[in-house]
Amino acid sequence: MSGFIMFDRRLVMVETTTAEMTVTQPREIALYGRAFDVLAGQSVTGGGARGLIREAIQQRR
Repeated sequence: MSGFIMFDRRLVMVETTTAEMTVTQPREIALYGRAFDVLAGQSVTGGGARGLIREAIQQRR
């Protein structure tokens, strides 16, 4: 499992369980950019996110 942070589409930092990588190659950054766009498109924000959180809390009770 890993996560990544994009900085102005010029630098990506990839965090893994044991290391951190810095990506600066434009073609590799483009791949992370596409991944970010997909994830952002699937995200829920605002009231929708609050509703999901409330639902999860109710299920845990």
